[in-house]
Order: sequence, then C-alpha cells, then structure tokens
Amino acid sequence: MRVLFISNFYPPYVLGGWEQNCQEIATHLTRRGHGCHILTSDYNAIAVTTREEDVTRALYLQADIRYYRPLDFFLRRPQQEQANQRALRRALDLFRPDVVFIWGMWNLSTQVAYWAEQWMPGKVAYAIANYWLIEPDVHAAYWQGRARRPWIAALMAPARWLALRTLAKERATYPLALEHAACVSEYVRRKLTEAGALLHGGRVIYNGIDPRAFVVAAERRPQRDGSLHLIYTGGLLTHKGVHTAIEALGLLRRGGEVEGVSLTLVGDGHPDYETFLRQRVTELGLEQQVFFLGRVPREKIPDILAEADVFLFTSVWEEPIARSVMEAMAAGLAVIGTAVGGQREMLEDGVNALVFAPEDSAKLADCIVQLKHEPDRRVALARAGQRMVLERFSLEHMVDEMEAWLQEIVG
Repeated sequence: MRVLFISNFYPPYVLGGWEQNCQEIATHLTRRGHGCHILTSDYNAIAVTTREEDVTRALYLQADIRYYRPLDFFLRRPQQEQANQRALRRALDLFRPDVVFIWGMWNLSTQVAYWAEQWMPGKVAYAIANYWLIEPDVHAAYWQGRARRPWIAALMAPARWLALRTLAKERATYPLALEHAACVSEYVRRKLTEAGALLHGGRVIYNGIDPRAFVVAAERRPQRDGSLHLIYTGGLLTHKGVHTAIEALGLLRRGGEVEGVSLTLVGDGHPDYETFLRQRVTELGLEQQVFFLGRVPREKIPDILAEADVFLFTSVWEEPIARSVMEAMAAGLAVIGTAVGGQREMLEDGVNALVFAPEDSAKLADCIVQLKHEPDRRVALARAGQRMVLERFSLEHMVDEMEAWLQEIVG
C-alpha cells in the first residue's frame, strides 16, 4: 500500500503533538512494508539542511501562523492556490499513491483536499483532530472580525465585502465529500456529525503515543522531600488556559500553601500572551515558584516530565483529545485537568485524575493542596492514569487501527 500524507506541518517544524503523530504513523507504516510520502507546507523549509527522501515541503499556508496580512489575500493568494494545485498534481504523478491521507488542515487551504478528492475519487482519507470543518478558516476569521477603530472598519468595508464574497463562492465551488473520516475522539465525531459536516458518518480512532520512553523515565523519578513539582507542557496560548495555573499559585501564596510548590511551563506560543503570563507571575510575587523553560526538543520531554509530580492540563477550549495528558500519565504523573471536549473520554475525577472547570483557579488551587498533603492519593491517581494509557492510548494500537482502515479504503 502506498500512502501520500498531506499535512500542514511536519517534524521537525510542528505546532503540537498531532504533527508528531503524523511522522510516527508514517514511520510505523513504512516499517510494516508500506510506502509513505509526505506533502507538507514550506513552513521553515529554508532551514532544512538534510535531504528528505520521503518529504516534499512545497505547499503554501493560508497565512503567517501568528499575524495575518490582509493584502496577501488579494495579491498573493490566487497564485499560491494554483501553486498548491500543481504541487499536489506533481506528488500524485511521481508517487502514485493507493490512498491520500489528509492529516493536518489548520491554515491549509481546503482546495488542496478538494483536488485530492477529484483526482483520487473514493481514495481520500481524513484524520480529524480538530474542528476545522465547522470553524472559520484563517481568512474568514480575519474578514469576519471587527476592526478596533471605526475609521479602520469604514476604510476596510469594501475589501471585507469582496473577501467574504470570494470565500463564499469558493466554498460552493470546492465542496468536500469527506467520504472516509476518522476522528480522534467520540466527542469530535459527535460534534462534527451534529453540525452536518460528516455526511458519510465517520469512525473513532483514538490518538496514541509510544509510551516506552515515558515509562522508563518514570522509573527514574527521584524521591521527594515533601515538595510538589507541577508541570505544564504545550502551547502558551490563551485558549490553553495557562493563566489559570498561575492564578491558582497566587491563591496558594495568599493562603500560605505555596511553600514547597513549584510550576514549570514547557513550551512557547504567542508573544503577547507569554508577556501577559510573565507579568502575572511578577504581580503575584511568584518568581521563585514559576519557571519558563521554553520550547525543548521532544526527546527531552520524558526526562523533564519525570522530574515532576503533577501535570496540569488547563485548557479552556474543547480539546479533541490531548497527547500531552497521555504522555504525562505514561510518565507516572498525577493529572489535574479540565474535562473539556474529548478529555471527558480520558479523565475520570477521583479515579485517574482530579478535574476542575475551565478557568476555575480556586478549584485548581484546592486540587493542588489535596495532592500536596495526600501523597498516597497522588500515587494512586498516577498509577491509574498510566495503566489506562498503556491499555487504551498506545501508538501501536493506533497504527493497527489506521492500517486496517486505510487498507479497507484501498479495497
């Protein structure tokens, strides 16, 4: 079986765990004797210094990942759509796949998927790990938004009208059939189905991780002297709710419970939000408790997790299902998290985690205090979480299901 993956990003240039999963799935399928090629965006392609036999970095993203440039919509976008179409056609002609596997679509034009469906009818599969099918893309999100100043809104009105009219026409011209779709959680499948986006239905193939490095790291966890080391890994973005963790530590400091508690933030994100987080740390007097580690290589994550006791999952938005929680559980950490979106299918309050409502810093602070004073409970939660990940959310299980599904599509 020959599989052409199409993804917005691909390692080493990723935004999160989903792109990492793309590489892992392709690697495992290759080891099982299948042929795999990845067509991805040119994001950071200039930094690639080694030859990549199985990766083509040629697709244009819709916009810069942090800042939208409205003039590009009119001046550059038409040529970029045509270039994407040519890149796809070239990949199909050279690789001759049996199936096209659409992986990551955020900030990638849906016209790429449309042409894949036209040129490979009935042989296009979608792995869906977010809500791009029912949410505005980056263009629509910008042009539907409101300008902060009235005079700018008035000046941009003709351009906004033209842009939205163009986008509406394209949605009608390039509809997606989505004949074969697999969602990462039951929550995602239900949400998309109820919105009318999955007309052919879909199946659930849970996301998974390779737990080996995390389990080994967990065995090296040092004994604690009564201190509690909290950790967060992921994007420093508003919808990730990292501010809730900082506010919770502020409440602990006010209540005299912050002694021996520390929080390490691993990752980066939007500069404005990161600046806000650092300001809150200073305002709450938490410079000795909160540490910003920044983005680190993925291979270092198991050892970094093994140095902590409790993982904080603070997301505000409806997470499809979080790889970071799986990794933390595999590494033997107790988890305190929000049961948003697909996390309801992972986190069971009092059984394998402690659960709090999004942005409820007071409840999060209470959970931290509980695990600080009840180490036996912390260990029990950690063991239950690790057992669940090993049984239900392993990469090997995910590959088995996806391989069988793709072979079913190939026929």
